[in-house]
Amino acid sequence: MKKILKSREFLVLALLVAMILAVSTVNAAVLRPLTLINIVNSSLFLVLIAIGQMFVVMTRGIDVSVGAIAGLSAVIFGMALNAGIPLPLAMVCALLTGLVCGSVNAAGIVFVGIPPIIMTLGTLGAYRGLMRVLTGGSWIESIPQSIKTLAVTRYMSVPLMVWAVAALIIVLAILLSRIKAVRNFYAVGDNREGAYLLGINVRATEFTAYALAGLFSGAAAIVFTGQIGFVPMQTGSGQELKAIAAVVLGGVSLMGGTGTIWSAVIGALFLTTVDSMMIFLKVPGSWNNAVAGAVLLAIVVFDYLIRRAVRNRQLAMRAAEMHHAEQDHDTRLQPREAVR
Repeated sequence: MKKILKSREFLVLALLVAMILAVSTVNAAVLRPLTLINIVNSSLFLVLIAIGQMFVVMTRGIDVSVGAIAGLSAVIFGMALNAGIPLPLAMVCALLTGLVCGSVNAAGIVFVGIPPIIMTLGTLGAYRGLMRVLTGGSWIESIPQSIKTLAVTRYMSVPLMVWAVAALIIVLAILLSRIKAVRNFYAVGDNREGAYLLGINVRATEFTAYALAGLFSGAAAIVFTGQIGFVPMQTGSGQELKAIAAVVLGGVSLMGGTGTIWSAVIGALFLTTVDSMMIFLKVPGSWNNAVAGAVLLAIVVFDYLIRRAVRNRQLAMRAAEMHHAEQDHDTRLQPREAVR
């Protein structure tokens, strides 16, 4: 229990609840169940991208192309639906697009040795350019009703997509806590050379991380297309930075080796809620990024100061124990020297 209370996830979750309660004093509509459900529903796109980004950051990497991958996957998904391909197969096309794009990133980084930031910046431009080539620069509209119906259908007032993503997160959380191979992500991020000496296939682990980032971006594209019913050229634009901010905010270290799926989920939900609260406070949308960035910086700095204070206290206690141990040792030696 103490470990949970001290975690970054708990801190951000507590601040999330406090923020909602504070805004409710100005606009009580925030506390309506339907409002809260809609906030969660609007966060699904970022949540899925952030989960994929989490695997990359855990291995001490970074992927700034996940937003472009989501956009390209959405284009393929929309084109497949408009071509008359059944919804399940169109979903597979979107997921495969994301997986292939992520694997291209992985191949360049793992096998060629290109730095992650350079490789993914390059593919960011390539994937965005491919979107325009495939669509001629125009939006994909007239999406079949099947995906729209799936997005608006609700069970117990909660959209089916929320139920589906929630189930996915729970299953992933269980699997990630029980599959031993998942520890490889932490090991590679914490100490790449040490992981190699322990017999871990470092290349395969890093390749898997970037491939998963692409796969989850493809899943995010399906959710996004279903929610708005068309595919604009700006799909996924800027989401790569928000995904990185979400995982860092949730507690995934940029130095690798730490973090959980809940880090990504809570971080993404927090950033989405900040945008929603701005609406309820009637703050112009142009302030959204500035406020979200300021909140992110404040939380990270606050958490760092707390962790540093705790670490310094632990070091001080350890030094005091060592000092007492030395005094006890000296006290025991004095009678022996007196006898001599």
